[in-house]
Amino acid sequence: MGRKTHQAIGGPGRKVVVITLVLLIALGISGGVSRVSADCVGVAREWYFAEGYTGPGFQEYLCLGNHGNQPTTARVSFMFADGTCRETSYTVAACSRLTVDVNREAGAGREVSMVVSSSSRELAAERSMYFNYLGRWADGHATFGATSLSRNWYFAEGYTGPGFDEYICVLNPGDEPSALTFHFQTPQSALTINDGAFVPPRSRATFKVNDLLGADYQASLKLESDRPVVAERSMYFEYSGTGDRQWEGGHCVMGATAPSTRYYFAEGSTRVGFEEWLTIQNPGDSPVTVNAVYQLGPSQGEAVSRSYTVDAGRRHTVFVPHEVGLDKDVSIELSSTAPFLAERPMYFNLTRGGASLEGGHCVIGASSPGYEWFFSEGATLDGFEEWLAIQNSSFRDAVVEITYYTSEVGSLPARRVTIPANSRATVLVNEHAGPGLQVAAHLVVREGPGIVAERQMYFHRPEWNGGHSVIPASPATERLGGLCFSPYLEEDPTRGGKVSPERISALLDIVAPYVRRIRTFCSTGDCVDVPRMATARVLSVAAGCDLYTDRAYNEVEVAGLVVQAGSGEVDLAVVGDETLYNNALTEDELISYIRRVKATGVPTTTSDSWNELLEHPRVVAECDVVVANIYPFWEGVAIGDSIDYLDSCYRRVKEASDGKEVIVETGWPSGGDANGDAVPGPENAGYYLAGFLAWANARGVDYFYFEAFDEPWKADREGSVGAHWGIWDSNGLLKESMKQVIDSDLL
Repeated sequence: MGRKTHQAIGGPGRKVVVITLVLLIALGISGGVSRVSADCVGVAREWYFAEGYTGPGFQEYLCLGNHGNQPTTARVSFMFADGTCRETSYTVAACSRLTVDVNREAGAGREVSMVVSSSSRELAAERSMYFNYLGRWADGHATFGATSLSRNWYFAEGYTGPGFDEYICVLNPGDEPSALTFHFQTPQSALTINDGAFVPPRSRATFKVNDLLGADYQASLKLESDRPVVAERSMYFEYSGTGDRQWEGGHCVMGATAPSTRYYFAEGSTRVGFEEWLTIQNPGDSPVTVNAVYQLGPSQGEAVSRSYTVDAGRRHTVFVPHEVGLDKDVSIELSSTAPFLAERPMYFNLTRGGASLEGGHCVIGASSPGYEWFFSEGATLDGFEEWLAIQNSSFRDAVVEITYYTSEVGSLPARRVTIPANSRATVLVNEHAGPGLQVAAHLVVREGPGIVAERQMYFHRPEWNGGHSVIPASPATERLGGLCFSPYLEEDPTRGGKVSPERISALLDIVAPYVRRIRTFCSTGDCVDVPRMATARVLSVAAGCDLYTDRAYNEVEVAGLVVQAGSGEVDLAVVGDETLYNNALTEDELISYIRRVKATGVPTTTSDSWNELLEHPRVVAECDVVVANIYPFWEGVAIGDSIDYLDSCYRRVKEASDGKEVIVETGWPSGGDANGDAVPGPENAGYYLAGFLAWANARGVDYFYFEAFDEPWKADREGSVGAHWGIWDSNGLLKESMKQVIDSDLL
């Protein structure tokens, strides 16, 4: 249900705040995610690497990138299989990268894991390894560190057939041994192995899947531990593929701590010399249908859509050339109503400079686009070829600014590239940055929607040849997905209260670093220029119009939204808010307004209480996406039951939405009077926000969180809670409980 104040020229009245990670873990809704405490003051982020080896034929590097404007110190703990540890620290200059030779720092002949700690959230840690496995298979692989520990780790890819050796490497940085259970999903069955495998405290262990599972299995894996750990999977191979290829190499991925409902892969190729695959894992108890959109390169044709059904506890494999044809450059977007995991293995045999490059690389897809991506590793040195693949799955163009930080000459001037709507592009870093460099890449969207970025490197050296690819687990700067924005704080717009453009500009400046998209609630008066002002700050805009019982006023608002939608500054039009719940319009009137705005070509919807949407399927059918207002507080639900209640409401709307995306609007007040069992206050508001973010991120659900700023004027209309829904107070100050969530790893 919903409960909002109608405000001619304003925004609704409800929602938001925060909590500590400790309370989230106590909630039991973090999917088993935990963190290990570092023995240093002011740790903002830790990076964990389970895999690592400095034995014969292996060369390991740790690449530390700092995209911040201040130097930072990275503390590195090298953890060995015998339980011993060596600690050291490195200073990373502002806007730069530093490469650590792990063979030299950790010593030769060691199995080594790493924990990297820093007081800066702008530090990124990446590990690259170059090898000649068993003296036969030369290649390299790279991965970003995990930023949290977990009791569950998921891997979609896995193979123990001829020519493949598969390993699972597990780091246990805790003080107690961790017992492991291996849950495998094959195309035919689900298999569980619980034979007493464990990892000693403050140590690491390696498990060969060929020995655990046996030969000739295509198998995904859910690794379960009774203690928080980190897990990676490495594979070394002589790949036969669709013919007698005999391509030699290896790849490695950091596992995922939870499945998601959406994945993006920026890179992909079905050109000669490449064989691209998708592996899809369903660890759940029910079948899942995964929808795929294959975006092709420039002038290569329209996007290709496919769908795949994966039975419960099974794995499914897709050979991409069979889906899109040969000689294509391809990005992929996968989505489903239920959680799954997806990886993209690619095998290749290329010729560069007269040298033959054989190998493979593999990545888990990104679960969402982002506005900022950072890659610590990179090289345009002799024998290295570096590429950036950039995916734009939106209907708007994206302008991306790329800044390179080099070890040789410092920062290079920023350069911009435009990624057209619904397309992909590639950047050859050797040409873009220049040759002969060790280089980190910082990508920032300056105009338009979020993107997904992936980096590939191919190399031929006397001792190694091959390639590797990485997608960061998350964008470099994580932000709230969507935030409801109203500039009316003390001013009551229903009684003629006004705000200036300068006020709106200042408020947008406050929220812009924290959010990807804002939602507005009116299209005329003081708010007519909000989409333009927000777009200038690289914010996406869901623009709304204010509808109620005054039909003449409604006509002006709908006309205003039509103009905003046609400006190119709006990616979603929201026609009215809780008009059905408030009995302000008939169903036919609302549908008529939706159709008028929809004629602009911009995706169009309305926003209403979840139960009203269930009772009005004709309205849902008219919407391109569905915006469901789900507020456990307004329904008197106790805080401890709030996320479960929200989840049940979301599932009901999703089932009734005919496969359309469902965006959730929700929140919890930080002050005011109780509503039955629902009690407001900073602690409960924070508890709810932390739980909601964990829920939304795990399921890939988009959202509008209410709201940016407290609006004290609403207390007269909604009671005392009406003034306490803001992330920021009415003076523009970030509430302390919200700051705790923003500074955690929940976003």
